[in-house]
Amino acid sequence: MASLADVFKEKERLNWLKAWLAIDIAKSGLEHLADNEARNFHQHIYNNVTSTLQSQSYTCNSCNTANLLRNQQCPFKICNKVCQEIIKEHRYKKCSWNNTSATLWQTSHWEIAKCYIQTDGYADKISIQETDFNGVVSFMLNCKRFDSKFSFPITKGKPTHNNPACLLYKAREVHQAVRHSSIMKVTDVDLQDYFTTLNNLLKDSRYLSQDNVAKNAVVKLAQVVY
Repeated sequence: MASLADVFKEKERLNWLKAWLAIDIAKSGLEHLADNEARNFHQHIYNNVTSTLQSQSYTCNSCNTANLLRNQQCPFKICNKVCQEIIKEHRYKKCSWNNTSATLWQTSHWEIAKCYIQTDGYADKISIQETDFNGVVSFMLNCKRFDSKFSFPITKGKPTHNNPACLLYKAREVHQAVRHSSIMKVTDVDLQDYFTTLNNLLKDSRYLSQDNVAKNAVVKLAQVVY
């Protein structure tokens, strides 16, 4: 059996570790855009909903998600409308209600963002910093508000010849490939492909290329791979 020291001398094992670090850096580069859009979306929802009420100072932290899904009415006529706004902005209208708590919607923008993360397991993640790369990218893929934030059309459904995978979709595939590697190894060719995908995403011309957080991540990414 190889010693631990020998394991870390294996090129493809080091590549796997570099790939994980590259994913972590890329996630940090996306955080500013994703978190800002989550905040803006949260404000947009509550501005729209409360503008129809007699008093715009109404707040609600008593409704729970399960009751809203059963069409139980919010006592302040807020949460049911918020729920509909969340569904309306989901690309597939299939929100991940297990990830969120309606009691926190009014005070937490990230609690609403988690409705767009397609896999369960994020209920206890209270911020973007606590959310992994897959969660952040899923939010961006599934929330239609990001359509205007990228220079490319966001992939809808499974990629095909006529519906090619966008950079966000490819970035999520990078995360899945590295995470699910049973041998914990990455070839030089694959590492370069992963880097190219993450680098191109962070340099996207619509928004991220002017984002200082994303630009800093690009610099760090180059230091890892080269």
